[in-house]
Amino acid sequence: MINAHFNIFSINTSLFSNCLEGVTEEQAIQHLSPNTNSLKWLAAHVTWARYQISALMGNPPANNPFDGLFENFRPHEESDDLKSLAEIKQEWDKATSLLATSFSTIDADFWEKDSVISFPLQQDKSNASLMAILVQHECMHIGQMATLKKYLTGIPMKLKKP
Repeated sequence: MINAHFNIFSINTSLFSNCLEGVTEEQAIQHLSPNTNSLKWLAAHVTWARYQISALMGNPPANNPFDGLFENFRPHEESDDLKSLAEIKQEWDKATSLLATSFSTIDADFWEKDSVISFPLQQDKSNASLMAILVQHECMHIGQMATLKKYLTGIPMKLKKP
């Protein structure tokens, strides 16, 4: 199970980069409607979430540059500093490295312990169940990013390692 979670995160690492390839800063801030998030918002959000996942695993980042932007389902505000796409990608790489370290150093009993947070769809209160929800969350947003990339650039996301 643990390897499955890590493997999905690894796949998403490549897909994330592929979703940003060829997207301009101007395209990245566009919304399909007033009720949808931009590609830049999604990229910053999943990067923030990777940092948060490492923190939940007992390996918090020295700095999460997106703190305060996504907590408690906070809606996006135009004044939010989401950074440039290049900066988001750099933070994604840092969060990815931290997450890999978290998976490689976590105690085996972590997965059976009760999680400090829970979601309505969580099957039980274990960290393993929470991680399944968090993996699904990231996959959903990577899919949204892929759709926006295709919409904005006319080029589909590639299924390749960058």
